Amino acid sequence: MKRERGFTLMEVVVTMAVFGLFLIIIVILTAEMRQNEQRYPINYMAHPEVVAVMARLRKDIVDTKYYPMSFQGYSQSNKTLLLYTLKQTGFGETVVYDFRTAGEVHRKAFNATQLSSDWVARGVPDFEVGAFSLSTGQDAVRITAKDAQNQLAIDQIFLPRAHD
Repeated sequence: MKRERGFTLMEVVVTMAVFGLFLIIIVILTAEMRQNEQRYPINYMAHPEVVAVMARLRKDIVDTKYYPMSFQGYSQSNKTLLLYTLKQTGFGETVVYDFRTAGEVHRKAFNATQLSSDWVARGVPDFEVGAFSLSTGQDAVRITAKDAQNQLAIDQIFLPRAHD
């Protein structure tokens, strides 16, 4: 009985053609994905640190009672935001957001004058804070952020809720 071993030339050619086709598809898809990465800026809202910063800002601004002009050596500016917020317990705390360090956001919370928490987010765009007045006369906070290419990455307005 004669046994054949190995593959025929036609089987090898077809297998190589199918493998080459898959390789070409992968190269084309990779090139297209790379072009899209270069064409469009980074989606910072998919970055967990940025999402955490925006969530904390929203919560603190919505619960804000008033905005102190200065506190513990910090003063209101486009790179620092000072808030007097209400906690879930009903007690107030002063919160300072410090955007002065490039790529970092510092959130410091104070009970009276005692530092109660210090939180830092890294790898974030360059944030700025501004006041924004609505047509209804309500004052809001405008948060903007620019990426490394100085393109606008975030532009959000947060409105504090009314507290009595």
